Amino acid sequence: MRAVDVVYEGADGPWIVARVAQRGSETFVEYTDEHVATGADLAPLKHPLDQRSRSFPGATPEHLPGLLSDAGPDSWGRSVLRRDMRRHGIDAPEPLDMLTWLGRRTMGALTFRPVEGPEPADVALVELDRMQDEALRHLAGQDTHDQAAEAVALAAGGSAGGARPKITAARSPEGELIVDHGDLPPGSTPWLVKFHGQDDSASLSVVEASYLEMARTAGISTCEHELLPGSSGTQYLAVRRFDRTVEPGAQPGRVHMATAAGLLEAYPELGQHVGYHDVIRLTRRVTGDVRETTEMVRRAVFNVVAHNRDDHARNIAYLWTPADGWRLAPAFDLTFSLGPRPTFAVAGPGEHYLDVAGKGASITRDDLVGLHKPAGLEPHVVADMVDEAVAAVDEWPTVADRNGVDADTIEHAAARLPALGR
Repeated sequence: MRAVDVVYEGADGPWIVARVAQRGSETFVEYTDEHVATGADLAPLKHPLDQRSRSFPGATPEHLPGLLSDAGPDSWGRSVLRRDMRRHGIDAPEPLDMLTWLGRRTMGALTFRPVEGPEPADVALVELDRMQDEALRHLAGQDTHDQAAEAVALAAGGSAGGARPKITAARSPEGELIVDHGDLPPGSTPWLVKFHGQDDSASLSVVEASYLEMARTAGISTCEHELLPGSSGTQYLAVRRFDRTVEPGAQPGRVHMATAAGLLEAYPELGQHVGYHDVIRLTRRVTGDVRETTEMVRRAVFNVVAHNRDDHARNIAYLWTPADGWRLAPAFDLTFSLGPRPTFAVAGPGEHYLDVAGKGASITRDDLVGLHKPAGLEPHVVADMVDEAVAAVDEWPTVADRNGVDADTIEHAAARLPALGR
């Protein structure tokens, strides 16, 4: 078995967190003396500090413990990484190989040694429509026709999470949008630029931007965002990275990040089910802060009322720093979504990934108010959240039209909003 070192490079770091090895689908993680001495509980539920060594029996070799999985890429990033590694003669990389190939080009504050990938190319950001075309070719398994766009994808697309194409980018101190390939001009502000998948509407980005606006109106802390126009008129969503801090005169700082899926070791792609009551209890436990718990309930309410059924546990993130401990990351990946369709349903919309009162659809106002119990709140507090979410979602046609969403998409969503069962 080969061994890989996990390194924390956030505030008060760096230090070596653990040594990791893998045999088949089983992963072995052992914390170092150095890490235990810091008192930094980076995986408090499934691998707390008082359990020095742990083995994680994964469902497949791809299934890494949450501490590692949350630092690496999701399906899009893994696809880009595999292509890059094949170009360098590695046809069947193992999961730990992919992490060391990334090295320091990871999400969050954890990095991996030894760094085995090549030095990322210093490439310039090409026109956004060209990046979109390259992403679609890649998703279709086609060879590239745009070497410059492919170079950007390989340099800045391998670390990004999520299923849809995206690249890591940054605003330079002069305000120029540049590629983030792991080394940025001092004082830069890191962003993610999101593109569209094969089956996505050209309105995808403006719909998501509209949902972020509505969520903010409903009192939710959302990620900072802006819409970037391509030469074709298509708009692409850019979101400011919350796992990075801006450091004047220096490289951006890193912030440890974990998803609800990673902290709970419960992954939707493996059929491991959790509900909103689980993530509310998780938030209450790791943050110990009624304000953070209240925020999590507010997000659950909004997702239901706004018909955002792409609400799986990877789309809820937490941040940890030595000074502040655990807190919720800003809300992200909010959009109108029909959700996954149960196997027994032959037609019609799907359901929420996260259930409320055992329901994935037809969730009522009373069901939502019932979330006060796992949160430890008074019922009227959650009832007020429902009213605020309904008022925010009622503005969908106005907000969407202002952002340039096409009329058919506006009408299609409006017919289902607000999405409260009877």
